Amino acid sequence: MENNLQQQIDDLNRKMDLVLELLAKQQQRSEVVEDLVEDLNIVVKDAFQTAVDELAVQNIKIDGEDVRYLVFKLLRNVKTFGELMDMLESLMDFLHDIGPVVHDAGIAFTKALDDLDRKGYFDYFRQLGLLAAEFKEHVTEEDIIRLRESMPAVGLMLRSLTQPKVMNALAEVTQTLSSMEMDEKIDNKSLIGIARQLSKPEVRRTLSFMLRVMGELGKTKKIN
Repeated sequence: MENNLQQQIDDLNRKMDLVLELLAKQQQRSEVVEDLVEDLNIVVKDAFQTAVDELAVQNIKIDGEDVRYLVFKLLRNVKTFGELMDMLESLMDFLHDIGPVVHDAGIAFTKALDDLDRKGYFDYFRQLGLLAAEFKEHVTEEDIIRLRESMPAVGLMLRSLTQPKVMNALAEVTQTLSSMEMDEKIDNKSLIGIARQLSKPEVRRTLSFMLRVMGELGKTKKIN
């Protein structure tokens, strides 16, 4: 009987020791929390005072009502602020995904510009720009007006020039002229020498064609 009672007392003492130990630990935690709160309070006060001093130096005044309005405004729009953060996150994800595509596109664009430069397109367009500047300098507005008024005749001339047979004839004439030049020994002929040239079939054909052209031009002028 006495042994059972002593055992119960010992158990009770052990439990009391555990309770006291837990209370001591709880007290220790409370002291740590209190110390942390005090430290945070000091830090917050210092930060607030520093902010106040900095605002005073910058000559910035803050109204308490404005601050309270801003706080309440933020609290009322917490959901909107959350949606805004979601949108920013989506935008960042989009930029992260599209970054490689933009990078590859930039490389392709740079390569295309390099190809155009190597092929001389930039120099070509630069010369066109210089040509336009020269045209602007030497062709007046009155010249352009006269050209516009003469467009029917110019159009008719272009239609005639673009005919295949006319283009071929002009090509032959220009090619022949570019390969020939005045020669004092060859071209300084007497009338007898010229008469001998007229005996050649190709010379007669050319003269006959020129005379026929002149005749047609005379008819056209008479009709007009």
